[in-house]
Amino acid sequence: PELPPQYAELANKIAAIQAEARKYEDIAGVIWQTGKPLVTAVRNLFAAMQFQAEAKEGANYDVEVTVETGRRLLLVVAGHREGIQRKSPQIGQVVHVLQEDAGTNDRVVLVANTFCEMPVSSRPDAVTPDGLRLIQGVGANFIATPTLLGLWKYSLTDLASAKKSIHRLHAQDGGIYR
Repeated sequence: PELPPQYAELANKIAAIQAEARKYEDIAGVIWQTGKPLVTAVRNLFAAMQFQAEAKEGANYDVEVTVETGRRLLLVVAGHREGIQRKSPQIGQVVHVLQEDAGTNDRVVLVANTFCEMPVSSRPDAVTPDGLRLIQGVGANFIATPTLLGLWKYSLTDLASAKKSIHRLHAQDGGIYR
């Protein structure tokens, strides 16, 4: 027997809801992914906040976000089981991006998902004080992925204010963004 037409309509609604849920899950990966999946999740998060965001495979940095014409965030994305320390290779990568890629209107940001196997509520600081001093000293910024996820969640209710937060991240002249 043939199902009523309402079934097809219901099946389409379910498929649309599942697709939307997958988008949310892809973005939420910023708090548990590492490697390429983490880079993709960070790019997707910025795109969901209506920024032009592009993964830069083969570049010195992982994601380029256009904040506004002529102003970019150059993101070095790191996922680790421990915090970022002064000897972490990503700090050297940040310096390299500053030397090779960043222009006067760019801000280099280390985006880190640290202690990624722990629940967010029980994670220690994502960067050690001496690691942060180096990042801040070269004029780069640091943001932990739970903070980034919080900005995206905020954008779901107040996109304009959340985007202003990203502009503040760009304007900040070195240090941790909370």
